[in-house]
Amino acid sequence: MSLFAQNSHPPGFFQRVGLAVLLMSTLLPLHAAAEPGVGTDTVVIGQSVVLSGPMEENGIQYTRGIRLYLDQVNGKGGVNGRRIQLVTLDDAYDPKRAEENTRKLLQEHQAFALFGYAGTGSTLAALPLAEKAGSPFLAPYSGADVLRSKPSPVLFHLRPSYGNEMNKIVEHLVTLGIQRIALAYQNDNFGKAGQKSFEDAMARFKLKPTAVAAIDPINLDARATVAALRLTDPAAVVLATAGQGTVAVVREYQKAGNPPQFFGLSVASAALLRRELGGNAAGIVIAQVVPSPWSRGSGVVRQYRDALGNGEPHHASLEGYIAARVLVEGLRRSGKDLTRGKFIAALENLRQFDLGDYTIDFRPGQHSGSAFIDLSILRGDGQFIQ
Repeated sequence: MSLFAQNSHPPGFFQRVGLAVLLMSTLLPLHAAAEPGVGTDTVVIGQSVVLSGPMEENGIQYTRGIRLYLDQVNGKGGVNGRRIQLVTLDDAYDPKRAEENTRKLLQEHQAFALFGYAGTGSTLAALPLAEKAGSPFLAPYSGADVLRSKPSPVLFHLRPSYGNEMNKIVEHLVTLGIQRIALAYQNDNFGKAGQKSFEDAMARFKLKPTAVAAIDPINLDARATVAALRLTDPAAVVLATAGQGTVAVVREYQKAGNPPQFFGLSVASAALLRRELGGNAAGIVIAQVVPSPWSRGSGVVRQYRDALGNGEPHHASLEGYIAARVLVEGLRRSGKDLTRGKFIAALENLRQFDLGDYTIDFRPGQHSGSAFIDLSILRGDGQFIQ
């Protein structure tokens, strides 16, 4: 008697079992391959950003601008039937916390993409994790050239580099006949990146800085910084500082007397300078990577201001609003069957994407979307000329 003859299973049992096993073998891989963060009616986006401490100004404003547009989109049902769930964690401008936050976002929250980080150190800490996970990483609030020197397949920048900003500043000074130029920089990843960009820009014009001095971004004591700068009597001081670090250097220099003209990178936060220094902020020049949020001359600013209502305009919140629009357009172009690969491909095909007199131009091998740089100057009444 055969083995099969000895069992008591009804006829057709093994055929039915085989069919069930076949169905399970086809369904399980589909489940296992489900894209992280993508649900039937939501998509999870992860953000680690500075929301506390002396560098909080830009992080708070950047996030406000992001949420301003995402709230609009979610209020209309989301993108391709999915609402965008932005999970935001505070890293207090600490790269270690940013790394921890990124692990949580990718592992616990299963974020589909990383988005809207703020700070060079935070972005550098998160990037290896994003690359390992294959997670798209869009619009970090940093212009560090080190993030662009070796392009990453998952990282997309909206803003130009600090090198581009420094070139604009130094070129402007040289055009005015000013060559005695010094640098104050923040002693962290961001500031050191700014220092290198400044020295490279000076070298292009065959110039050497009269002085280079650092400020500690934690204690913000600018006395030694300013003393070192004043020894060389520069006509202009370029600031590779952000948040309260910029305020501290300018305030201390003005206190010491005979201050030069100050030039800051876009992350210097002109609004913070105006608020902290009042009329003493007059004459400070800031590089900007977005149009003036007070001028309705461009379409993207008109749309931003309409969404903002009675809220206070800010360069960083306008930049966040623009970043959110790029995120949403990438998701829209990815279609209903959303995957990370499709999202990256969609971003790489945002060629000459016009947001309203402000263009983003990505393509394969070119993940820096904007070349817009302008210079603004603070007036004595706290308003801007840009």
